[in-house]
Amino acid sequence: MKEILDSRFFLTHYASKDEKILARTREKLSRLRRDRRGIIPSIVIAELTNLVCRVGGKEKALAQVRALEHSGLEIAPLDASLARDAGLLRCELRDLPIADCVIAVTALRGKGVVVTDDPHFSKVKGLRTTWIRDGS
Repeated sequence: MKEILDSRFFLTHYASKDEKILARTREKLSRLRRDRRGIIPSIVIAELTNLVCRVGGKEKALAQVRALEHSGLEIAPLDASLARDAGLLRCELRDLPIADCVIAVTALRGKGVVVTDDPHFSKVKGLRTTWIRDGS
């Protein structure tokens, strides 16, 4: 099953000071690369670029994005059809951020699971989520 990585996964991976959590995020990324099951929606690239740039500057943001682009994880583009369906989902769930709508639709289309601890996703009917924990 494909696993769609939310921005919160990467924020945890980049910012956590907890070695146990970092070991779990590293293992998750390694497994997803090896099994070719990891997907990064392009909207996540935009969110991460913005956040890292604000905290660490443009060069750091560009370096991290380049690393993701060459990580072996699939990057799912945002095309017109996906954008339309994300907009329709946002119309139904007014408090779900548009980026989360894009991520949710990406997962639903691919029958995948979103790797996140963001409670917003629980509002999307039929969407499955998972999070990093021991052995996952």
